[in-house]
Amino acid sequence: MLKILTVNGAQLTDMIKGASAYLEIRKGIVDALNVFPVPDGDTGTNMSLTLQSAARNMEQVGEVEKNHFGARAEAMTQGALLGARGNSGVISSQILSGFSIVCRQESEVNAELFFKALDTGVKAAYTAVMKPVKGTILTVSEAAAAGGEALLRQGEQDMIAVLEGAIHEAFKALELTPTMLPILKQAGVVDAGGQGFLFILEAFLAALKGEKLENDSLVAEPKFADEDDVENLMVVDEPMHLGDITFGYCTEFVIKNKENTIDLDSIRNKLITLGDCVLVVGNPSICKVHVHTNDPGKVLDYVVPSGSLHKIKIDNMWEEVEKMERQEVKKIGLIAVASGAGMEEVLKSLGVHRIIAGGQTMNPSTQDFVDAINGLAAREILILPNNSNIILAAEQAAKMHKGIVHVIPTRSIPQGIGALLAFNEADTGGGNSRRMTEAAESIVTMEITYAVRDTSYEDKHIQKGQILGIVDGKLTLITDEIQDCVLRLFAQSLRPEHALVTIYYGEDTSEEEAALLGETVGELYDWVDIEVHDGGQPLYYYLISLE
Repeated sequence: MLKILTVNGAQLTDMIKGASAYLEIRKGIVDALNVFPVPDGDTGTNMSLTLQSAARNMEQVGEVEKNHFGARAEAMTQGALLGARGNSGVISSQILSGFSIVCRQESEVNAELFFKALDTGVKAAYTAVMKPVKGTILTVSEAAAAGGEALLRQGEQDMIAVLEGAIHEAFKALELTPTMLPILKQAGVVDAGGQGFLFILEAFLAALKGEKLENDSLVAEPKFADEDDVENLMVVDEPMHLGDITFGYCTEFVIKNKENTIDLDSIRNKLITLGDCVLVVGNPSICKVHVHTNDPGKVLDYVVPSGSLHKIKIDNMWEEVEKMERQEVKKIGLIAVASGAGMEEVLKSLGVHRIIAGGQTMNPSTQDFVDAINGLAAREILILPNNSNIILAAEQAAKMHKGIVHVIPTRSIPQGIGALLAFNEADTGGGNSRRMTEAAESIVTMEITYAVRDTSYEDKHIQKGQILGIVDGKLTLITDEIQDCVLRLFAQSLRPEHALVTIYYGEDTSEEEAALLGETVGELYDWVDIEVHDGGQPLYYYLISLE
């Protein structure tokens, strides 16, 4: 019987690649478990994209460190954290972060250390969620960690046996999630994130055994960096200022040697004497070199005897940074998420400097937020996620940035617009954050969309294609006609203190239909002002704000 007592970096890479491939195949099953039957159930998709980012980043580890567990774990964590999408993706990335926290110095780990890392990651995920709820991926992952630790206490050391025990306990916890969350019980499903995490564990086990899951094509053999991997390695430098630059030429190139005689250590040691930010990765036949130096000629002269040089790139960092510093630095930069050309134009007209495309149908990743933050020259930055499933990714990006970044927890586009109307350029980022959050919370958001499948939700029986009326994230109405749904929502939600109604119509709604709706609402409720705008948002016929 196959027994595995330790796992190295190559095996960890196999496990993550296997989980990525398996989730990609099974994501439809996980997406279908989302109890809210709107056309944006994307738990499986978000988890799959997060694991894909982790797997890609692990492939960037050089030949020398390919078997080092800690090096691969660090790469996995970085890829997962930056690639995380949606709440399920962010939680998954936090769980994986335990492996780099606990194992970064380890060349290989045994079952005890592996499950200590898993437990650390689960605790990190609990911390990342403001209000942890039982019956979710947190419960299932916690059960998996506890199941593995129980076998370890009994003296079991075989990684396969301990992982099987963890899967057994995770499955039991997953089956019980409907008893912890009534909403799952009513819908007749288990938790989507928990099911996705169980798929990850099953793929881990299959990779260790060298088996395939459900005849799906999983990678059983380790795949190490080849020539293309090395040449395409990306090097990301930290932001800097003119006064910070000691070595001004960013120098990159690839060395190839058919005789397999490149001495990476010697090159690395020499370049440390010629500059800083030295990176030498690859193997004796091909390697990628990056260094900041004041004498690129000396660097190239030294490495020429090691082999042929390719893809030489030398950038003058003094010149590049000077260009950046000539740009106007804003006091406060505004970043917002939006889907639909009309919505983007509205946000830009309210002063947003960077729009991140995304929303209901595709949650942006942590990396998308990091890129937007880094591309905005501002002393402080405010982010409006405009979707409850995007807030965690925005907060994760904010924590990664060295500067001051505030996340306004807007849960809808109308909330984001309400927050922007409260923005005061003369105030600080912190002052704006508090005021804008209060303004967002005062907005009532109504959403009109359709059901993507038959289901039961909160004792309501829903048929595929029916029109759904949602108020502040809560399913309120189920009807068979769009305008009927909207008018009934107004009757339930509009209050005498409301003064303005703004209707944003989606890409599947005509301008004439939206105008007629606006006129009808104006006639019924003559004390409010009515505005109608082309939002262009997909899948949602109307987004409406009451304020």
